[in-house]
Amino acid sequence: MLACLESAAAEQVLRADKVPEAVSRAVSQIALPLDTAIAAQDDHYIVTQSNAEAHDQLQNWKDWPNLTGILIGDHAAGKSVMARQFEIDSGGYVVDDAAEMQDDELFHLWNRARQEQKPLLLVSSKPVPAWDVVLPDLKSRLAASLLIEVGPPDEAMIAGLFQKYFGSRGLSISEDALAYLGKRMERSYGDVQLLSQSMDKLAIERKRPITRAIAKEALERHQMTNGEAEPVSKSTHNDEKSNG
Repeated sequence: MLACLESAAAEQVLRADKVPEAVSRAVSQIALPLDTAIAAQDDHYIVTQSNAEAHDQLQNWKDWPNLTGILIGDHAAGKSVMARQFEIDSGGYVVDDAAEMQDDELFHLWNRARQEQKPLLLVSSKPVPAWDVVLPDLKSRLAASLLIEVGPPDEAMIAGLFQKYFGSRGLSISEDALAYLGKRMERSYGDVQLLSQSMDKLAIERKRPITRAIAKEALERHQMTNGEAEPVSKSTHNDEKSNG
């Protein structure tokens, strides 16, 4: 759970105002915040409006109260990738799944980081009130720490994550498929993962590229599974024919 600095690396990020044009051209060179086995090998991430504030707060760790930050975000929001980059940049301590750590262990680590004058980043998918902290001194320290939140993915982030996933598989996803999903899918990092896997499977089964038709069928299947939509329409396969 506890990670210490082992190496140094330069930061590479893509700012929000450059994402729409650059994602399609340079995505294979940019590590995006998708918490999959593939992305776990990457140390860099893209920055869009969805995580720009969190990125800036991680960069300015020297200004944190008590040099302690709490990084909160949904599952698969890229927290681990961001935390690894922070660890490299700052030389501080990182605790993944901090909500699951025992109170006394977390309290001692907080004291250790303070003694060594190193920043401490606590990472969790749970909001701090849900951590079930009992130790009063730890509660007060957490309350005084900087809360850093990763927001839901915007359209630029969703497009980048899909392209990263398929690029790592040696595949591509069409622009019309990205546009279709960007307008209709839930803004969720977890759904990006699930839909990526579903489209991948459909493309292999059909021996076809990932077009709007594949994206539509994957989305409709996902929505049916989650009780969000009517059954897949017959027009899906007609769309596939028209999209080649």
